[in-house]
Amino acid sequence: MFERINEIIAKIEEIRDEIQILLGMGKIDFVDYIMIKRGSMDMPEELQMSVLEQLNEQVDRLKEQIDRLNKIKREMLVF
Repeated sequence: MFERINEIIAKIEEIRDEIQILLGMGKIDFVDYIMIKRGSMDMPEELQMSVLEQLNEQVDRLKEQIDRLNKIKREMLVF
């Protein structure tokens, strides 16, 4: 079980690094990204659509890994 958890955590860290690089390229932070996705903030002109699409892909990958972690929690750690 811990091997699976460590594998997921390693993937999450890898995805985090990719997200941070993309955020730097877009000159925004993660809160800005969330606000843009929610429609609470307009997309900055310097943010290229390709960078936003790549961010979307990485955030989807992050969600998948978090879901995997939650699945382990539900399967193994419910008493």
